[in-house]
Amino acid sequence: MLMRYLKATAQDRSGNGKADAVLLHFHNGPANQVHEAFALDMSADGRIEFGFAGDINCDGKQDFQDQLLLTRFAEVFLQLNWFNKGDNWERYLKIGATDHHKDGSPNVVTLRFSEDDGTPGTAIRIRSAAAYDGDNDGELDSFTNGDVDGDGVVSKADKVLLRQMAEAYLAFRWFDA
Repeated sequence: MLMRYLKATAQDRSGNGKADAVLLHFHNGPANQVHEAFALDMSADGRIEFGFAGDINCDGKQDFQDQLLLTRFAEVFLQLNWFNKGDNWERYLKIGATDHHKDGSPNVVTLRFSEDDGTPGTAIRIRSAAAYDGDNDGELDSFTNGDVDGDGVVSKADKVLLRQMAEAYLAFRWFDA
């Protein structure tokens, strides 16, 4: 069971068919949110123009590094094409990492694409993906084979995007070690 996880939600608030808002909710247990951040793509070009990260990497200070981590994560997240129309919250991505060796270097990063069906407390997992560090050297070296970007085709681009998403998440250092 994942204790620490990130619940990321993208929204198309402008109604142009593209996600323009990314909202991140950091949890340290089931339904226990401890931090949030948001980023905006105001020009619909896939680039973040504004964001508020706070102390997103939990190093005790709010600085430019936090903003860079938020921007990198949000720009990769926008490429997943997993977003809500308007200010809805039904679709979200839950990301977590597991450090099986308890050495501070996670071995598995999981992405769970979910959508609420309207039943309170019940989400439907649409698809999932994972990145693995099989030899525990701190580098992700294998990936599940799936359609991460939602374009209907499983391709090398999906593995590249999965790697980028997992690495951007790990940079937050938001996992149990």
